[in-house]
Amino acid sequence: MAKGQGNRSLSPLYLHTDTLTASQFISNMATSLPQGAPHLVSTKRHDLYDAISPTSALKNAADGLSVLVTGSGRGVGRAEALAFAQAGAKKVVLTSRSRTELDETKELIDKETAGGDCEVIVCEADLCDPDSVEKLFEAAGPVDVLVNNAGYLEPCVPIRDSNPSDWKRTLDVNHYGTYLPTRAFLRAAHARSQGNASELAGKLTVINTSSTGSMGTRPGFSCYQPQVALQNRLDWHARGSDQVLTVACTTRSKSFINRFTEFIHFEEPDVRTFAMHPGGVMTKLARDSMPLDTHSFLTDTPELAAGFAVWLATSKESDFLRGRYVSATWDVTELLGKRDEILEKDLLWTRVVGQEQASLQRAHIRAPTECLCESGR
Repeated sequence: MAKGQGNRSLSPLYLHTDTLTASQFISNMATSLPQGAPHLVSTKRHDLYDAISPTSALKNAADGLSVLVTGSGRGVGRAEALAFAQAGAKKVVLTSRSRTELDETKELIDKETAGGDCEVIVCEADLCDPDSVEKLFEAAGPVDVLVNNAGYLEPCVPIRDSNPSDWKRTLDVNHYGTYLPTRAFLRAAHARSQGNASELAGKLTVINTSSTGSMGTRPGFSCYQPQVALQNRLDWHARGSDQVLTVACTTRSKSFINRFTEFIHFEEPDVRTFAMHPGGVMTKLARDSMPLDTHSFLTDTPELAAGFAVWLATSKESDFLRGRYVSATWDVTELLGKRDEILEKDLLWTRVVGQEQASLQRAHIRAPTECLCESGR
């Protein structure tokens, strides 16, 4: 029996999928999967609270920062852009493919931060087009914090019934649409750091939008969820926290996000980077593509993710989480209390269980080439 199956017998579903409709396949498979492990922290948050509030504990925390948020026309991205402005950012760059939605976000920021000094730049862009992304960063000017929020989710169907165009679009937007802005950000940051490294120290941050779905398998999301059928090494002891297959169904593109974040972490030691699960938010994307049986679990507010993103980008206390998967639903006070355990056990990385790279923290101190050779890659 394969590791991780326990005493669970093989469901007949695996043997007779040709007799099932797509909806039956998804429904039956969901009931066959293992449940998530206990939460990393005891308090799971669903809405903004004082410790991560951009108008309370984090007031002026983003003072002097220039922030670019992709997918900021609506939903979580809009809330993140507003939160950074409320926290004192000197510049917020809004981008998506919808000018109308971006203008609405700008109007909201101007209204909520009336009298403030935050400059708001609106720029339409196709994040899957290198030329468009290059023009975006030219218009944005210097950027200290990049929040890769834009994403896409294919309809929930088994692979045999999937639409190749939808599947590829999920891959393009979530992979390439994260890679291109990150590449542009890192190149610009490198150029800025020449002779100016001290002024940028501790400011440069990349927050990539991951998902709790990157920790498990929800049938029907073969592109959005699994990168290479990786299993997260989230052994606090588990694969779990809020990993019950409810909140956000994710694994190819979102496991990629976790691993991509780790590569940034090891390649760019002067850039703070995090893979952040925003919580279970009823966005337009979720409403249009996620199964109806998951909708009742999408109870987290966009403001929760927004406040958590500001905390990650501005609080030195979050440094121990650099390169790792984190969830906006985790209470930050309790999370800080887990710091020693997370570091000692090397938690919150995405790995193939049983084939982990030895001591990631120690490897980070040494040359990247030495780490790659040692891991056999």
